[in-house]
Amino acid sequence: MTTADWIAELNGEHAAEALSALCVFAKTKQGRAEIEQALGSRAVLSLLSASDQPKVRKNLYRLIGALGNEADVPILAHALAAEETLFAVPSILLSLGKLGAKDVLETYRIPVSTSETTDKHIAEITLAYEKAMQRFETVDAAKIETLPRPYDIYCMAPHGFAKQLQSELSELGFAGRIKGDAVCIRTADIGRVYCADGMTEALLPIAFDVPMEPKPIANAVKTCIGTSYRIEVRGYLKDRSGFIEKLKTLLDGRNNPSAYDCELRIDSRNDVCDLYWKLWNVRDTRYPWRKGTIPASIHPALAHTLTRYALSLVKEARPSVLDPFCGSGSLLFAAETQRSCRSLLGVDKSGTAIAIARENAKAGSSRARFVCRDILRFESHDGADLVVSNMPFGSRVGSHRDNEQLYGRFMRRLPNLMRTGGVAVLYTTEGKLLERLICENPRLVLKEKLRTYSGGLSPWVFAIELSRQREGEDR
Repeated sequence: MTTADWIAELNGEHAAEALSALCVFAKTKQGRAEIEQALGSRAVLSLLSASDQPKVRKNLYRLIGALGNEADVPILAHALAAEETLFAVPSILLSLGKLGAKDVLETYRIPVSTSETTDKHIAEITLAYEKAMQRFETVDAAKIETLPRPYDIYCMAPHGFAKQLQSELSELGFAGRIKGDAVCIRTADIGRVYCADGMTEALLPIAFDVPMEPKPIANAVKTCIGTSYRIEVRGYLKDRSGFIEKLKTLLDGRNNPSAYDCELRIDSRNDVCDLYWKLWNVRDTRYPWRKGTIPASIHPALAHTLTRYALSLVKEARPSVLDPFCGSGSLLFAAETQRSCRSLLGVDKSGTAIAIARENAKAGSSRARFVCRDILRFESHDGADLVVSNMPFGSRVGSHRDNEQLYGRFMRRLPNLMRTGGVAVLYTTEGKLLERLICENPRLVLKEKLRTYSGGLSPWVFAIELSRQREGEDR
């Protein structure tokens, strides 16, 4: 069912189910916009707050918090004063916290439990109130440049690009060893670590292979690097919230998901886990050009390592670079930070993407130029030394069937977009399709291919050259 379908159900017997579904839609920006448009006014929300069904009211409070519209604070404030069903109160408190209604929360008094039956509900209300109020706590805004002493630091690279990150860290003066997708270094100069554009995050290891239980983890953590923290549990398939509450009790109770300067990362693997600190109060001025994105935008660290790999294959000292599916321009900006380029050109048929790319170029003082045009109709007079692109993914943009036609036509045009001695580096999940098209084109040669991993997908990187036959024709 669509957003409009569920909105239509709000006045019927399935209102609770409809509200629950809308809470799921409201997790995305687009979903929230669709809900707001379909609602039209807040009248239906006010009516639902007076429903005689507690589950309807509870789900309504959840939805109001998810929408994040401060205009709904009066509805929640009235509900907080009138709600008699204890199990619905936590949802009101959490939503008031999300909407920034500190004044309403400060007037609330947690009820006193009168029996064993209400003990559980009062405990849940107390926890919800604490979480809501934590949103108004602040941490020291000062950004750190150095650590109190040298620490081991795992500099995480995009999957498959650890060598590129290791090379970049070496240029910054760090000697590191590769361990999986991490480059391990030891330093107190955390500020300089965050000059590595190809690093997705920096983790400070605490302990490895710790039993996945609160007490052993608490014993391993011992002290917090920062002044406040949040607990992040990954890969745990049981009661995550209950696990965090038990661990928080064993630590010092300063876990604050809303205001923190470091994160206790717990990576669970079956019955054991690895523990890390991740600092959030480090000065990070990378990617000044990243002001706007589109849904298919590539992560800036991946853009950096991918272009670093691509540029290592280019012989020209000052190459001309073309991105035929440029989106918001990330690959061109990343290339520009690594080598002096004769020209940087992005082509995309989406006017929205080109507008965002131009704004990004302005923000980053980039020389890159952007043209709104279908690359299949774009004429390149000189060709590029490097054609690099995050190709349309069938799982994100369009479909596999669409890509069969698009990729086929693009690969037939690719030789005309390249200069003699140039190279194309293409990033895509359509690995089998692209490799077949390369093999079928006598003007192209597959130099090498790499398997990566990103966001639950397993894209391939293809490095392509013109065949010797093509070079002879150019001469």
